Amino acid sequence: MFGLALAVAASALPEASQCQAAALEPEAALAQSIGLQGYIYGYPLVDLLKQRFNETHRVSADQPVVAPVNTIAVYPHLLTPETQGQLRAANSDTLYLNAWIDLSKGPVLLDVPDMGRRYYTLAFMDLYARPWHLGTRTNGGKAARYALVGPTGGAVPEGYTAFRLPTDTAWMLGRVLVTGETDLAEARRLAQAIRMNGAAGEPVSEAAPLQPFDSLAYFDLLNRALRSVPAKPGETALMAQFDVAGFGPGAQFDAGKLSDAQKLGLGCALKVGPQVLGKRGFRPRRVDNGWMWSGAMADPGDDFLLRAEVARGGYVNAPEESIYPAAITDDRGEPLDGKRSYRLRFARGALPPVDAFWSLTAYDRATSQLIANPIRRYAIGDRTGGLKYGKDGSLTLVLSNIRPREGASNWLPVPPGAFHAVMRLYLPRAEALEGRYRLPAIERIGP
Repeated sequence: MFGLALAVAASALPEASQCQAAALEPEAALAQSIGLQGYIYGYPLVDLLKQRFNETHRVSADQPVVAPVNTIAVYPHLLTPETQGQLRAANSDTLYLNAWIDLSKGPVLLDVPDMGRRYYTLAFMDLYARPWHLGTRTNGGKAARYALVGPTGGAVPEGYTAFRLPTDTAWMLGRVLVTGETDLAEARRLAQAIRMNGAAGEPVSEAAPLQPFDSLAYFDLLNRALRSVPAKPGETALMAQFDVAGFGPGAQFDAGKLSDAQKLGLGCALKVGPQVLGKRGFRPRRVDNGWMWSGAMADPGDDFLLRAEVARGGYVNAPEESIYPAAITDDRGEPLDGKRSYRLRFARGALPPVDAFWSLTAYDRATSQLIANPIRRYAIGDRTGGLKYGKDGSLTLVLSNIRPREGASNWLPVPPGAFHAVMRLYLPRAEALEGRYRLPAIERIGP
């Protein structure tokens, strides 16, 4: 699929001293400027194509899912540190369904059984990282038949409802709620009953993992993506600049034909790009009691920095489907760290307002991954058995790396070092979406 061009592009990035010198070379400086814009604009497109390759090829012996395009792979169990694979900030509340969809040969058909009152969602991520949903919220859990249709179009069979996506390549990440260990088998049965039928992809074969972020292979993949998607209104001038640098939709990227100055400039753009995202990408529109959230994350519009940072952090659902307020600091404004202990106290009647479920998860700050703990609890929430409430009806959760003296009933184990916490509210009610509901602060209770 990617071939020789990627191999040619896969050379090491320049050193910082080379990039400092490049600022004085006009051709290199121009390539770096355009390349940095391309890095930010194209981050989700490249990241998703990377994931598609790595999940439609056998790139490691222990990868959790692998399947050809237009084929659903159901994760066999709830995710743990050992089975989370490439997913970032994964949940351990639902079974995941994974599929890479190719609509370039026409519609792909999707048949969903009656899911009853069990919550589920099928989130389709277009190449620009915008989510589109089917599931409990849209169909009430009733059996349904859909024809997924991309820009290429195609006839929709009788009896199917058209579900249109803006790009021919899309990623489906489905979620089926599991209410507890005894419910896992039934949840898996229902997940496996969701059927997809479309043009068959190439059979799975073994391959080395695709890692395009540390070489000019990034711009090769971005070029392929931009040539495959419809032109977007208002982006003509930006795409023309990308063409000048050799990776726009009107160009055929070839790293071997670039001048040394152009290679240096594009390499320096990839060098500085992660720093720009890390410092400027995410700007929450709401910060309350230390919890950050932005309703624009699912549809950033022309805020390409936010769009890139959302993709880098693990993608999101539409807010009406779920919101994920995140906290990186405690009530004193200091970073959350497993060397300390914390509590989260909900007053009586003040639990997260949802129509599906809520849960709290802690992730390693650097990797956004789940970390192993002795009781194998990776989330705590409204389905956690044995929670103990106060006499006044309040609920206090303890976040710590070490088992609390009062026992494990209300304990969420956290990583030993820096971590961040994510509160999931699925089918959030209006008061949560509109900011009238306030999550309590994470209080430090001791080292």
